[in-house]
Amino acid sequence: MKNQAKIIFSIFLVLATIETTFAERAKSFTFKERETMKQIEAQRKAGFSDVEIDTLHESISKNIGEIKKLNELGVDKQASVYLTDIPATNSNIFKLDKENKTYLEFPLPQGQSYVDWPKVYLYDGYAYLYPTEDFQNISKIILMFRRVNADGDVYVKEMRRLINPTPKSIAFKDDNTAETDSNSDIILEYYQANTSNVIWPNEPIQTLEADVTMELNKEDSPLPYEKQKMIMLQYKKILRNIDKSVARKLRGLQLDQRRMVTKMLEFR
Repeated sequence: MKNQAKIIFSIFLVLATIETTFAERAKSFTFKERETMKQIEAQRKAGFSDVEIDTLHESISKNIGEIKKLNELGVDKQASVYLTDIPATNSNIFKLDKENKTYLEFPLPQGQSYVDWPKVYLYDGYAYLYPTEDFQNISKIILMFRRVNADGDVYVKEMRRLINPTPKSIAFKDDNTAETDSNSDIILEYYQANTSNVIWPNEPIQTLEADVTMELNKEDSPLPYEKQKMIMLQYKKILRNIDKSVARKLRGLQLDQRRMVTKMLEFR
C-alpha cells in the first residue's frame, strides 16, 4: 500500500510539474503578446509619423514655390517659343481641377507587372500635388495607380488611389525637437471595372465613386498593423521619386532662364 501511495504521489507530482511548466509557458507567451499589442496601440495612438516624410513634403513645397516664381516670369513660355526651332506654346505647368483648384501633375513609373504571375498587368500612375494659395506648402497629395491584365478574354481594370489630405512639412517645437505629422488621415481608394469601355481619366477628381474606401488609422477601425507599416513605407518611397521629379522640373526651368539670358547677349 505504501508503494502504491508513493507511485500515486509521484504521478501527481509529475502531472503538477507538467501543468506548472505549461502554465508558465502560456503565461510567458501571453505576456509577450500583451506587450506587442501595447506597442502597436501606442504607435497607432501617436500616429505613423516620420521625419523623412515631413522633410520630403517641405522639400517638394519649396521647389514648387520656386517653380511658381519662374512660371510667373514666363520662363516656360519664353523657352518654348524662343529656344526651339519651331515656335510653340508649352503646356501649362499648373493645371486647374474641376473645382478650380490649382495642382501639378507628375507621371509615376509605368510598365509591366508580374506580381500576380502567371498573370501579367500593364500599369501606369500619376501624382497630383496641390499647393496652398501662397505656394509655401502642399495642401493635398493624390497618388493614382492604374492597371489592366495584358492578356486573356476578360479584362479587369483596377485603380488604386492614396490621398494625403493634410501633408505637413517638418516643424520644430520651442525645445527644438521635431514635431511630426501623424499621417493617420491618409485615405485609400479602390476602383474596379470588368468592361473595356471604362477608362478612368488622368484627373485628380474622379466622376465615379470608389468601390472601396479605407482610412489608414481610423480610431474605431484601423487597418491591420503590418499593412499600415507597408503603406507608409511605399508612400515614403514614392515621395522620394516625386521630390526628384519636382527638383528636376525646377532645374530645367532655371536652365531655360539662363539660356534665355545668354540668347539676349548674343550680339554677333
